[in-house]
Amino acid sequence: MTQPLSGIRIIDLTHVLAGPYATGQLALMGAEVIRVERPGGDDFVRTHGGTQAMRDAGLGASFLSQNSGKKSVVLDLKSKAGLDAALSLVAEADVLVQNFRPGVADRLGLGFDATTSRKPDLIYASLSGYGPDGPLASRPAYDHILQGVSGLMAMTGSPESGPLRVGIPIVDYVAGQSLVAAILAALLQRAKQPLKPQELHVSMLDAMTNLMGAYAVNHQTTGALRGLDGNRAFSDSPFSGRFDCAEGQLVITANTPAQTSRLCLALGRPELAQADADTVTQTLTQIFATQPASHWDTVLAEADVPAGPVLSLGETLVHPQMQNSPCWHDLPVPELDQTVRAPGLSFRAPWAPTKLDPAPTFGRDTDEITSPEAAQ
Repeated sequence: MTQPLSGIRIIDLTHVLAGPYATGQLALMGAEVIRVERPGGDDFVRTHGGTQAMRDAGLGASFLSQNSGKKSVVLDLKSKAGLDAALSLVAEADVLVQNFRPGVADRLGLGFDATTSRKPDLIYASLSGYGPDGPLASRPAYDHILQGVSGLMAMTGSPESGPLRVGIPIVDYVAGQSLVAAILAALLQRAKQPLKPQELHVSMLDAMTNLMGAYAVNHQTTGALRGLDGNRAFSDSPFSGRFDCAEGQLVITANTPAQTSRLCLALGRPELAQADADTVTQTLTQIFATQPASHWDTVLAEADVPAGPVLSLGETLVHPQMQNSPCWHDLPVPELDQTVRAPGLSFRAPWAPTKLDPAPTFGRDTDEITSPEAAQ
């Protein structure tokens, strides 16, 4: 089955995580993604994670996870030859994605006006920390910084720990998903209004705070702020949260009266459903400490109570539920004669890829794509 973005060419001027993640998702939907890299290979993600051999080859774990099937060309965008080559690629492209600081693309000669003069219906997508305007627009921005500035860090952790970052670079990936949505919407809009350029802006700050709308509206209407509540559940139910067991930990989400009733019956304490919050917390803490998490997971599953053990990523990857996931595939790394398991699209669709193509080594496709023959 033909993929939805088959025939779409994307010029990818992004680096690090958020932008490459977005273009990687679009490549998995069938787009041809040409990754433009700077001489010297200064994108640290190429050498981040994985074995020493992977890092030496510029195919680190972080790079492999989001660059399957892309092409790589090396261009010095500060030189006339490099800029001319980039603009020639733009003339044959549908989408350009860049995550330079605001103003840098214009200075390079690859801003919205310069590129749309070469391709009138170009979709020009910019991703930055704070957007193209405002007092913070020119500041450098990374995930860790945005976790702090967005308010996310101030509600992650406990009074004892103080603010903590979320374990993954979540702002990068949230912004990347926003960029994917923006580009897909722009492609649909282009079908309605052909030959009109579109300029898109994705701000990491906007993308992250957008997900905190429930807390934001609550604050505006009550003055209350979500604080360092540890593992307190979003629902605020005392029957929900993380509990230490004799071995391991268990997460429970019993929010409704029916779920609460089933939980208390399964634990042999039906009267607990009517107890006050402090009594509930103290009693559940005592009960769950008597058996391993695996025991309680089985008991609560049989009682149809939403619950699950706290697993490490390593444990999750080998869990039977993940063993045959259609969203993960073998990714060949022919340069190192190995294969790794990597994520594809995060959803199932009849046109979703069933295999992954190798990620490109640095500059692998430069000659093929920039040769005079390729431009004809």
